[in-house]
Amino acid sequence: MESRLYNRLLFRLLALPVAALAILALILGYGLQRVEESANAIDRADVVILHGNRLTKLIVDEETGLRGFLLTRNPAFLEPMHSADLQIEPEFDTLFTLVHRPDQVARLQRLQAAHKQWQEEAYREINSFPQDLPTMEQHLLQRKHDMDDLRAQMDEFLGIVAGRRAERSADNVQVSRNARIELILVVALIAALLAWETRRIFRKLTAAYNHQIREIKQRVEESYAREQWLNTTIRSIGDAVIACDTDGNVVFMNLVAEQLTGWQEAEARGVSLHDVFPIFNEDTRAVVENPVDKVRRLGTVVGLANHTFLVSKNGAEICIDDSGAPIRDSAGKMIGVVLVFRDITDRRMSEGALMRAEKLAAAGRLAASVAHEVNNPLEGLTNLVYLARRSEELDEVRQLLVQAEGELGRIAHITRQSLGFYRETTAPAHFKPATVVREVSSFYAARAATLGVTFLINAATDREVLGAAGELRQILSNLLANSLDACTKGASIRIETHSAVDPRNPSSAGVRITIADTGTGIAPEHLHSIFEPFFTTKTDTGTGLGLWVSRELVEKHGGSLRVRSSNIHPRCGTVFSIFLPQQPSLQTTDSFHAENTGASEQNRLSLN
Repeated sequence: MESRLYNRLLFRLLALPVAALAILALILGYGLQRVEESANAIDRADVVILHGNRLTKLIVDEETGLRGFLLTRNPAFLEPMHSADLQIEPEFDTLFTLVHRPDQVARLQRLQAAHKQWQEEAYREINSFPQDLPTMEQHLLQRKHDMDDLRAQMDEFLGIVAGRRAERSADNVQVSRNARIELILVVALIAALLAWETRRIFRKLTAAYNHQIREIKQRVEESYAREQWLNTTIRSIGDAVIACDTDGNVVFMNLVAEQLTGWQEAEARGVSLHDVFPIFNEDTRAVVENPVDKVRRLGTVVGLANHTFLVSKNGAEICIDDSGAPIRDSAGKMIGVVLVFRDITDRRMSEGALMRAEKLAAAGRLAASVAHEVNNPLEGLTNLVYLARRSEELDEVRQLLVQAEGELGRIAHITRQSLGFYRETTAPAHFKPATVVREVSSFYAARAATLGVTFLINAATDREVLGAAGELRQILSNLLANSLDACTKGASIRIETHSAVDPRNPSSAGVRITIADTGTGIAPEHLHSIFEPFFTTKTDTGTGLGLWVSRELVEKHGGSLRVRSSNIHPRCGTVFSIFLPQQPSLQTTDSFHAENTGASEQNRLSLN
């Protein structure tokens, strides 16, 4: 069952009781409202009767006070009348606020008007009552008759109110009875509907639950089979694999990992990876940060630094290349780290041989360039010696010897420049890349002039970097030679050197060297392969190692070598960009000594 349908059933199962309770609450609220309205009507009728009786009493008090005053002429009898007069109007106002039926309001208005008329007649008699007894008795009888009419009207009004109260009371009893009956019926109906719908939903949920249980069992079986398949695959692949928990302790090793580390999986399980997998730098022999620690710190896939070796349990040193990756659960939380590495000792030896072969090839290209550059002054020197031998004029011989001396100086300059091209100190030193750029450009200027290619040099920065100037000469020589090979007559090569910062780390200052030519450019399908060993588009010349070695040397200095190229006319050409940090990392700096020592010895044997 789909999760959406499952959630819908659960929602219906929970929503039905809530809806039933809401309906019951509405019905109960409606019944209570009707009962409350009926009770409020009864209470209001009681209040009206109370105020009506109080008004009747006040009217009787007025009549009693008036009769006593008329009979005795004593003003003391008027006190109850005056007190009643002050309370009668408020009582009428109260009754008007309580009574809403039009007929009752009309009765109250007639009663109030009759009372006011009675009061006017009463006060008129108080102020000027008749002197003779018969007239006075007649007035008393008239006031009594009027008062009886008022009381009769009030009694009629109160009788109507009492009748309405009785009706409301009977209605209240009936409403309460009907509300109970309706509530019982609705509760029974809702309970039946709830039972029927709940039973139906529970059947569907039970079916869905059983279906999911079957799916879970099937998935467990598939997961177990997949785990066995994956376990067999990992244990039989050619790379070494080590899996660790989040604390960096070993939980899995395949056979290749056991062979390279010298640890058996049973004895390594639960042991820290630092003990099972100790790695060091090949040149400095300094401890290298474990890739698992780096993965735990960064939370991403990481690779091992170049020139790293593993010390196995028996003390053997094995050159390795590896990578580490986090293992995450379905929520994205890291639950472990997997390390994959391989023995690259043979590859490292091959790369060393290739590096030496490329340096020998570079020395051969240098020798050819030197021979070409020295040939012209040697021919001139030969001609001058021939002329000097045939001349018998001493002054002419001296002039020819001066010219010969200039040609010898030119040959000596070319020789010194060529010898200094690769002969460097064994230790890294601070040097100005701009100076090296000018020297290499000057060396290739004659060849560029012969080809009709224009050199545009801008190397004005004085910023120094730490490294090997001879290796930068080799890099620039490879790049300039490739640019000259790609250029035809009329093209140009722009060489610029300026201060810059590392785009990968803005806090790292250094020097950027760009070599931009307007040659034929590199085809897009070749652009991603030019730094691979033995890749070349030159069929007659070239080993395919120049750019690979150049990138290796740049990265050895802690820098980067990038390229952009286009072979679409009219904007075709290639730009190589070199960034050298002003202060390479400690590991990079320490690695110069060992490599430069071997390089210097090789160059001395090749050039001397």
